Amino acid sequence: MAVYLAGAIFCLSVWPPQNYPQWKALVAAPAVSVATLLFFGMLLVHAWVGVRDVVMDYVHAYALRFVLLALVAGGLVVMGVWVLQVIAGIW
Repeated sequence: MAVYLAGAIFCLSVWPPQNYPQWKALVAAPAVSVATLLFFGMLLVHAWVGVRDVVMDYVHAYALRFVLLALVAGGLVVMGVWVLQVIAGIW
């Protein structure tokens, strides 16, 4: 994730897109699309591990823990589908 962020900051500071068609062309490039999808996939997995650990440490009732983890997992899946829709331009 750090490599992606460093590369994005470098590229956007050296060659900043000036208008919407340039941004669209940048995001539509296959390498950028794949790297962005991988970045958000890793970000969502990182969020899952962090929230799961916090919930498991502080919520002791099993039923409540299950419900909370199911809600978090569902929300992360929805966010992942949304990112896929935006980046890949599907649906």
